[in-house]
Amino acid sequence: MKDFNSIFEKNKIKYIQFHFTTILGKFKSVEFPAKIWDEMKEGTGIDGSSLGFLKAEQSDIQIIPDLDTFRIILSKIQAPWDTRTGSFICDITDNKGEPYSTCPRGILKKQLNIAEDLGYEFITRPELEWYFLTKKLEPADNGSYMDLYPKDKLFYLRRKISDSLLNAEIGIKTIHHEVGPGQHEIEFLPLNALHQADNVQITKSFIKRVAYDNKVIATFMPKPLSSEAGNGLHIHQYLTRNGLNIFSDKENGISDTLRYYIGGIQKYIDAFSLILNPITNSYKRLIPNHEAPIYDTWGIANRTALIRVPGYEKSARLEYRAGDAAMNIYLGTAVLLAAGLEGIKKKYEPKEPVNINVDDLTNEELKKLDIRELPRNLEKALKGFEKSDFIKKVLGKELRELFVKIKRKELEDYEEALKTGNERNWEIEKYLDC
Repeated sequence: MKDFNSIFEKNKIKYIQFHFTTILGKFKSVEFPAKIWDEMKEGTGIDGSSLGFLKAEQSDIQIIPDLDTFRIILSKIQAPWDTRTGSFICDITDNKGEPYSTCPRGILKKQLNIAEDLGYEFITRPELEWYFLTKKLEPADNGSYMDLYPKDKLFYLRRKISDSLLNAEIGIKTIHHEVGPGQHEIEFLPLNALHQADNVQITKSFIKRVAYDNKVIATFMPKPLSSEAGNGLHIHQYLTRNGLNIFSDKENGISDTLRYYIGGIQKYIDAFSLILNPITNSYKRLIPNHEAPIYDTWGIANRTALIRVPGYEKSARLEYRAGDAAMNIYLGTAVLLAAGLEGIKKKYEPKEPVNINVDDLTNEELKKLDIRELPRNLEKALKGFEKSDFIKKVLGKELRELFVKIKRKELEDYEEALKTGNERNWEIEKYLDC
């Protein structure tokens, strides 16, 4: 084990944060003075019922730091308490130290272990989109796709965010203004899927913090502005074996393994859409002609397809384009991997690839090509989730039951908001802080 006390002293770290993620994807933290590290390094207890992990009569669980996730967070807040902070991502266990069944990070680790037993490492590269809004919930700039200053007048906030990420050793590929006014994107460098999910959680917290410090609002709500582009969380992914990308085929461009992986995702889309698009507002983003796919298609270099295989890179991968940042990134990554592995194992053939704009097809053409709609609202997604044996196997009985209970209540509240004409205010109050 590293001598963390020496590391803390060398880097003038006074406080440590233990981070963990709830079932709904909320990033949480417990903080303590670095000088009591020896008392805390084995973890600490939390009230799981207050965080949605379990019932009140079973409320005591623990968070245990993954020591490989240590990083130094350099705060930019100018305040008397401002200091360097040490950070660890934690796993959730029972009081005997065994992985807890509803820990999102633990569920992803389980799928990664299955992949590892098959000789694979799962690599992901997310693209994270968000809006900067004013206090009046209007776009905080008037930029458009990849604009420069002065239209992209909040570029300096992206720079602050990027500096924080680089200081925390989080790899960034590109940062730029997105399509909508006030909309921005960070694209990560490829990384092992577990630590990439950790990076997404940390990045979202940095973005919100920088926005707050600069008197604007950062939101990952899928469709915060009804007339503008929605916020996606696209997940690029591929499998390696012995460091080589097995989705790639030198002669054919893409391998049979990639095709079967896509076949698995297509087979289980109805089951896991609730995880990738988990809120009522998610389905306001999934509309035709907005580069937010609504059909179970795949294609090479086709940005209207649900699953896109980029056509400009030699190293094959796929991009799942329907997901949004309201998802729990650990659970979203886990179900995509599990579906893909099932496809490889059972050699599920995907549907024929498409190279046209699917949104322009008629109902007759869609039927002829065996193209189906994704679930178009939260209620349909919940039905697919509830009846799926695949979901029971991947997420476990307890998390599935808790998730269903939460989402049923959410639907009831949404229906009430619709009846009272309060839909917009209800969604803003509930989802703006996604």
